[in-house]
Amino acid sequence: MKVDGIEETLTNLQIAERQLERSIGLFLDQKDFVSSLTLAGAAEEILGKLLNERGEKHWLDEVLSGALRALGFRRNTLETPEAKKSRKEVSNLANYYKNRLKHYNEDGSITFTVDAEAADMIDRAISNYFKLTKSETGAMERFKELVLLG
Repeated sequence: MKVDGIEETLTNLQIAERQLERSIGLFLDQKDFVSSLTLAGAAEEILGKLLNERGEKHWLDEVLSGALRALGFRRNTLETPEAKKSRKEVSNLANYYKNRLKHYNEDGSITFTVDAEAADMIDRAISNYFKLTKSETGAMERFKELVLLG
């Protein structure tokens, strides 16, 4: 195959949107849940950083805030070493499969519900996308209708 050297200039939002759209297609049409989860995870992370740049919380920020409150941390204790350790542990749990799929692991294999984890990551990315843009694409609406509301 010949490479044409096609050059594009893309914003972070455009990159994340393409990743998320492709992730949804891989999930719904090709049933490639591993690739879907990985692409959705990349999009979710970019969209989260874009929200943080605007001073807004993304999906994981909201989960971390709730988890820390449930663990008994309050506003005046959120910067303690214990709170930071708990935040990191909860974040690692929430991102376990995303990170596990994109990094080499000496265990050699992993068994998990690939469709459920991919669907969760796509949902997270859609949540961040909507919060950022106040809109959804047709693919996002299709995913929500078939998978989340299905």
